[in-house]
Amino acid sequence: MAAIPSLRTFALVVAVGLLTPGLLLAAPPFPRGTGFYYDPYKLVTLVVSFFCWVKLCAWVDTDTHQYKIPSVFWNGILLAAGAGGFLVTWVIGIFWVTMVLSWGLVSGLAYWYVTVRNRRAPADERLLDKHHFLRLYEKYLTRSKKDADDDDVKAEGHPIRFMSRSATGESEDTRQVERVQQSKGYKAALEMVWNAIKKRATDIHLEPTANDIPVRFRIDGMMTNVKPFTRAMGDAVINIFKVLCNLDITEKRKPQDGSFSAQVEDRIVEFRVATAGSVVGEKLVMRVLDATAQLADLGQVGLTESLQAEVRDVISKPHGLFLVVGPTGSGKSTTLYACLHEIDRFAQNVITVENPVEYRLEGVTQIEVNPKAGKTFASELRSILRQDPDVILIGEIRDKETAEIACQAAQTGHLVFSTLHANDSVTAIARMIDLGTPPFMLSSALMGVLSQRLVRKLCKKCRKRVKPSNETLKKLKVDSDAVRYLYRAFDPVEDVPKKDDEDDDEPEVKVCQACGGTGYLKRTGIFDLLIITDKIRELIKANPNVQDIRQVAIDSGMKSLFEDGARLVVEGDTSIQELLRVSK
Repeated sequence: MAAIPSLRTFALVVAVGLLTPGLLLAAPPFPRGTGFYYDPYKLVTLVVSFFCWVKLCAWVDTDTHQYKIPSVFWNGILLAAGAGGFLVTWVIGIFWVTMVLSWGLVSGLAYWYVTVRNRRAPADERLLDKHHFLRLYEKYLTRSKKDADDDDVKAEGHPIRFMSRSATGESEDTRQVERVQQSKGYKAALEMVWNAIKKRATDIHLEPTANDIPVRFRIDGMMTNVKPFTRAMGDAVINIFKVLCNLDITEKRKPQDGSFSAQVEDRIVEFRVATAGSVVGEKLVMRVLDATAQLADLGQVGLTESLQAEVRDVISKPHGLFLVVGPTGSGKSTTLYACLHEIDRFAQNVITVENPVEYRLEGVTQIEVNPKAGKTFASELRSILRQDPDVILIGEIRDKETAEIACQAAQTGHLVFSTLHANDSVTAIARMIDLGTPPFMLSSALMGVLSQRLVRKLCKKCRKRVKPSNETLKKLKVDSDAVRYLYRAFDPVEDVPKKDDEDDDEPEVKVCQACGGTGYLKRTGIFDLLIITDKIRELIKANPNVQDIRQVAIDSGMKSLFEDGARLVVEGDTSIQELLRVSK
């Protein structure tokens, strides 16, 4: 019985609390004196604004420590802005005007902070930009759907649209796109391509096995496994890309190749597709050609200032042959495009012959080779020599005919750029001679050879500092007094804190959000540059011996790939393990 009065008291208090604002608002005019009186709307607005300001200050304090931004400065600014806003609101009688001014002041300073922190944050952690709003849209306004065939992805939230080319390759084929949109696996194909672009993948591999079709992305030159498809879903996805490329979906044994494009946000991304039959099914590989990843000048490809000056000196000559060599995927085409950016393309007639045209350049005539239509490198080179070119870029020298035409063009007043598959700059000379180029012709045409590799850069957020051994310092040719520490990639085995023996739980590994746990983020180049001097020309013409040419080049100051990469290890941009992997 003692609880009843308590319940009545509680109900009375609640009723009074709920009815009082209404009674105050509905009360008839009452003569009042001057002063401040209770206004429920203003009070609620003030309290909510106060707690929002406190929450903002707490977030900024935590965020500044995460991104190593001066916390005292920003905490002081937001504290002063909030306190000043509330003081002005209290002192000035026009409540709503001063409140809006206070909100604007605090919001402006908060936006200023966001712009500062976005410069240090990785792309997927930036705030109040287009990608941030897209992430919010995907998180709260789209729903995922699952079914038995793995088509569990709702692709409408991704700003991507496939585009197919007609059989002639000159226009968009909307019928093919409409056809694949009704096909099974279309959403899964969109999701896979979108994830590959977000993760900066350069290649997508669909490799069939007896039971399923694993998917792998090549990111920063290394293969990374992602979620596989079931066999039925994987075959459907492969057929979708074959339809977009105008390939024969009934032919699964013979190799086929084609291309298509996609509208990704506000840009066009090109895809080069190649299929091949295997004992367990059809394999498909897609090369992702994203123009936004293209570098603009020589300073961004990784060349030192001294090498940049030497390369610029070579490509500024009125005629001659300049080769960029290395294995597949070493960034040769990117470097050649960077060389074209150093040339005044509007004062000279620049023509490229490529297979395929990977990036569009303004002020350049770009021709795509199509062997199926009889358009080869050699045939196109003969025709463009009649187009009065000043600079010619050849996508790749693959045969004797192309090599000879390139040398002849270089000898007849044209500046010729091209790529070649060779291990280093000196062996490129032997490679050209093996293709059938006469040594006397090569010696007079060749100006320089740039060899390159791509090394992965250490993630600055999770890299680990280590004490180098004397053997390592000896390999790098640096003094132990000059270098006290080097850096290596994060190791999930060594760098996870050990737990007590009685605790059977495995330690939780926190994956770095910037690099995805790989320890590396993006790549840069290492180079060796061979300048063709008069002495080297005589060696090529008389006795093209690789060892003799290499010794003369070293005596002239040429550095090896390892020596050029050693500076990146010393500066903490990459690890000694990565350099040895790439340059061996």
